Amino acid sequence: MIKTMTSLIFTTVFVSGAFGQYLGFEEVDESKVSKWIPKFQHEYFGAYHFGDSESESTLFIIFSGTEYVAQIHKGEWNSDGTAWIMQYQNLTNIEIGKDGKFSSDQYQGEFVSYTNAGERINCLKIFEGWSGITSGKEEYELGSKANSTILEFFPGKFIMASIQDLDPEELQELTLEELKIMRNEIFARYGYQFRKGGQMDQYFRKTDWYRPQHSNVDSFLTTLEKKNIKLIQQAERNKK
Repeated sequence: MIKTMTSLIFTTVFVSGAFGQYLGFEEVDESKVSKWIPKFQHEYFGAYHFGDSESESTLFIIFSGTEYVAQIHKGEWNSDGTAWIMQYQNLTNIEIGKDGKFSSDQYQGEFVSYTNAGERINCLKIFEGWSGITSGKEEYELGSKANSTILEFFPGKFIMASIQDLDPEELQELTLEELKIMRNEIFARYGYQFRKGGQMDQYFRKTDWYRPQHSNVDSFLTTLEKKNIKLIQQAERNKK
């Protein structure tokens, strides 16, 4: 079943300045921010929405089965302001502690909950985040966790190639054509521009989610996706 990108509305929490915490444009009561330590660590995995309007971004945190994957999705206008171009940043050396701490080479933070008007919102607090809102070590912004599953954010027929370790034995059960689509679908999700008029170009242009934007997406690929691409290529070679 082909999954399509779902448009969702999130509650956004962010901080501007050492004493300026905001929920959207409403000031946050710091006393209502508390640690979030769930019973199971997998409850941390999912999509966290930061910012608002043109400064919006989403951080995806995934556990593939053998490794953590964390990737920021955000956009910007092209040079003449006619198209919104998506950009992707991978975080490296990700660690999630039993105490709710989050760390990577690029950003540090912790998982927290915020209570607003009686509603409890699970969030990820990021110090000196990527949005440019914060500027000091004591300043942070909160990204609210989406209630939807991670699957709803990844379009395509073979979503698992981007979110979990693929099983080589299961790949052998697919046809050569299915393997080719699975492998190229990883690139298509990043808006890779296939050869115009070619088989993959024609295939993905028939979907309602494909947006060709980039001539090269290699820097966007996660370590998980790179590993899965190699597994798919091996399965393709075995079919020939």
